[in-house]
Amino acid sequence: MGKSWSIYIKVAIFVQQRELKISFYIHTMKQGKPSITAPLSKKSNDNNSSFIGLICAVISAIIAFVGTLLLCISVMSSSTSNTNITQNKSSGSIRSVIEKNTQPNGIIPLSTQQPKGLIIHTHLGDIRIQFTPELSGESSINYIKEVVQIASSKQNSGMAIGETANERRVTEGYKCSRCKFYRAEKQLLLQGIIAQVNVPKNKELGPCPLENYKPKNKCPEHDPNCGCHGPIMTKGTVGWAGGGGGPDFFINTFKNPVDWWENQHTVWGKLDDASIKLVESIYDLPVHGTGMKMLDEEIEISLELF
Repeated sequence: MGKSWSIYIKVAIFVQQRELKISFYIHTMKQGKPSITAPLSKKSNDNNSSFIGLICAVISAIIAFVGTLLLCISVMSSSTSNTNITQNKSSGSIRSVIEKNTQPNGIIPLSTQQPKGLIIHTHLGDIRIQFTPELSGESSINYIKEVVQIASSKQNSGMAIGETANERRVTEGYKCSRCKFYRAEKQLLLQGIIAQVNVPKNKELGPCPLENYKPKNKCPEHDPNCGCHGPIMTKGTVGWAGGGGGPDFFINTFKNPVDWWENQHTVWGKLDDASIKLVESIYDLPVHGTGMKMLDEEIEISLELF
């Protein structure tokens, strides 16, 4: 709570019948109550006092008044300065908290923090993916982060956030140029794409977890590990499709470890139980195709980091 100061200064000089009387009062008010009262007075009854003495007394009073006034200004300035410092400290503290934690739609600051995961918003609900850089390396995570960053910069370019071309609503997040689900293999996988114009493809694959891995075939020059890019996928894991580094990806929901895929995929995330249930509900949507099952109506998505 700030301090309230009020200062009243009164100077009275009377000259009557060669009698000089000077009264000088300072009243300092703090929070409505007087705390200092400083009277200065001088009275002369000497009929022989010279006019020079009168002048000197007046000058002394003026000097005392100016000195006291400067002192009062100094006190008030100090009080105001202290108040401003306190307010600035408080304001700075609040501002730092706001800048750290408050972003449009709750998005974390993209350029200052490494995100923990990705939220995929759909008209059916949200899919929450925890990143696993220990399985994929940082390159896959940085690619997704850059896609979201570019999408966020284009948020106000014409299409409102949450709006989709087929008039369904994606309630939150940033809508990228090529982000959607398009394939659904019941009880096995949901496949989609995460891509944005002007974001280069991720070319770095995950490390091989097998120390004594021996490829079955001769490995090409660009792929010395020959298909060993991650662990055996289990239910709820997320990886890049086709043994590459994206942008196509899939969510595995098979109940047992998918050992026939061996170690071909770079695994960059894992779903929680609620998100797995949401993915499994998508399998009830209409599909077509004799081989791969494609959704009759692709699901547009928007992205958010957490």
